[in-house]
Amino acid sequence: MARIKTVALWLISGLMALVMIGPGMRKFTSPTWERMFRVWGYPEHFYLVIGAVEVLAGIGLLIPKVAAPSAAVLAIVMIGAALTQILRGGRSGVGEIVLAVILGVIAYARRHQMIHRRSAAVRVGEVS
Repeated sequence: MARIKTVALWLISGLMALVMIGPGMRKFTSPTWERMFRVWGYPEHFYLVIGAVEVLAGIGLLIPKVAAPSAAVLAIVMIGAALTQILRGGRSGVGEIVLAVILGVIAYARRHQMIHRRSAAVRVGEVS
């Protein structure tokens, strides 16, 4: 059963990495994102910051040591995207909320890897 959970977590993490990295990369190449962020009232070039966060944290989902904080950061970005859609985009933001929940599950499931690595680092620091 533990193996199935591990495989499922990796599969979901990999899919979420693709879901985050793809649009993140398009924020650097598509003029549509620049216009949309301007219409929503965000500062100039903010779409590039969001794109960089999506790409870097999306890659981080695939690295166990940083997967939990990467997923948490992306969940926050998705909550912001949902609020933008609801308040300024005229849409429900349901898709963004679903992504935020999935990312929250990944962050929660991967938290032990981050905690375990930190406690191992502390033990090594105590020995030296």
